[in-house]
Amino acid sequence: MLRHCEVIAENVAKGRTAFEKDSSTKYATEHAVELFSEAAEKLSSEFEAANPSIPWKGLRPLRREVAHSYDAGRPPVDPERVWRFVRDDVPKIVRKLKAAEYGNHLD
Repeated sequence: MLRHCEVIAENVAKGRTAFEKDSSTKYATEHAVELFSEAAEKLSSEFEAANPSIPWKGLRPLRREVAHSYDAGRPPVDPERVWRFVRDDVPKIVRKLKAAEYGNHLD
């Protein structure tokens, strides 16, 4: 999960304009969000329970939105939602994941 967050952070560092205008940056960011969310779904219920301040349930809908944006009848990925998540939420989640990695829960 942290590796996907690194990719997200690299692309966020390029700025909002790059995310909006550069298709490779947008694709890499969205794909990293998808992989990050997929990895979160694979975590044990014990890990989730031990880290309740991480918005586990919120990751699932975002993953479906990004991963299945090509499905007929689905709305396209909301770039504003993705950008807010990668800019605002991912850094907080990274901090909590790193704390959990070292046994220092921030709940």
